[in-house]
Amino acid sequence: MSKKILFIDPLGGLSGDMFLGAFLDLGLPVELLRENLEKVGLGRFFSLKTTSVERHGIGACKVDFPALVGVAATPAPKTMAAVESFLLAADLSEKIIETSLEIFGRLAAAEAKVHGTTIEKVHFHEVGDYDTMADIVGVATALKWCGSELVSIKPVPLGTGFVDCAHGRLPIPVPAVMALLEGLPVVESGIEAELVTPTGAAIFKTLVELLPSFNETDYRLGCCGYGAGSRQHLKRPNLLRLTLGSVDRDFAVDNDLFAREPFTTLEVTLDDLTPEKLAALQERILVDGALDVVTWPVVMKKGRLGMILQILLRQTDEPAIVNRVFSESPTLGIRRRQGERYFLEREIRQCRTSFGEIRCKIARDQLGKVMNIKPEHDDLVTLAELNALPLTRFEQLVMVELLTLEEIL
Repeated sequence: MSKKILFIDPLGGLSGDMFLGAFLDLGLPVELLRENLEKVGLGRFFSLKTTSVERHGIGACKVDFPALVGVAATPAPKTMAAVESFLLAADLSEKIIETSLEIFGRLAAAEAKVHGTTIEKVHFHEVGDYDTMADIVGVATALKWCGSELVSIKPVPLGTGFVDCAHGRLPIPVPAVMALLEGLPVVESGIEAELVTPTGAAIFKTLVELLPSFNETDYRLGCCGYGAGSRQHLKRPNLLRLTLGSVDRDFAVDNDLFAREPFTTLEVTLDDLTPEKLAALQERILVDGALDVVTWPVVMKKGRLGMILQILLRQTDEPAIVNRVFSESPTLGIRRRQGERYFLEREIRQCRTSFGEIRCKIARDQLGKVMNIKPEHDDLVTLAELNALPLTRFEQLVMVELLTLEEIL
């Protein structure tokens, strides 16, 4: 059974209308888009305009949502609570509402972080009009339509300079975009313009965190679509390219020797947690029931050093562990993917040797055959000292005895 992959290549940047244009160019039925946008004000407060354009000789779809002339529009919702009430009253499908709120939630979290306030108190300015609502609901519609289960991304190009907005003159990328792109790959473009909007960054961030990442090189390539931005840039085409692909992931496995069970993997990227606090967090996550917790170092944007925290867990332990990560780390999002694992049945047994009793972890396959024997390290250290033997040599002597014990084999 194959799975669909959505490849996101921000050739010239990211914006909500570029995402939507690329999905339309990819094949999203405009009638389906109109049907859902009518539920959030299309035809009452704004219209939909699609144009075929070229950027560096590449054909693309340009999307605009001009306000209707002479129509007194009801003000667009400006807070997270108002957005949620508006969407819940819009008679949209549960999946589209859920995805739209995920995107708005990331926008609100970024604004809250920048302004030192809470999500509940954030007041949307430039991203609080009906064109933003149309972009986000439109992209949520497109995601449901394409049915992608995996995502693959390329670095996001960043512009330079300054831009005027409701808060005054801000550097490019604006602070909200910087917050949204934390932990994601970026590249300096050298272009003096705003290449990434907060809405575009929020959509990008949501896709990366909602869908498992696909990083392999073996897949089938499908169709692609291009969404155009408003400006023309000499250094690179102002386009977002979306490509659909597929990969054969699921296949039948006939192996009754080893037990198999579903598990979930959670990942976060951290660059502002001290090593001591990270170690304490790992220990508490294990107490919460995690199967395993590992970390490894990464280099993030602007050369910042960070750590990836990866947690393997059973689904029954997920609520407590998610709460733990959000409560005891500064992360704003957790990547999640599901899979299966083979495992050996294991037991801890007290084994008698000529050196004394020692606890051993014994792992067996489904037929009861011993696959691995591992003496507990603390017991090895204690007995090695009592017998005045080097630890490595003592472990070798103990293993020789353990491999002959009938009660184990």
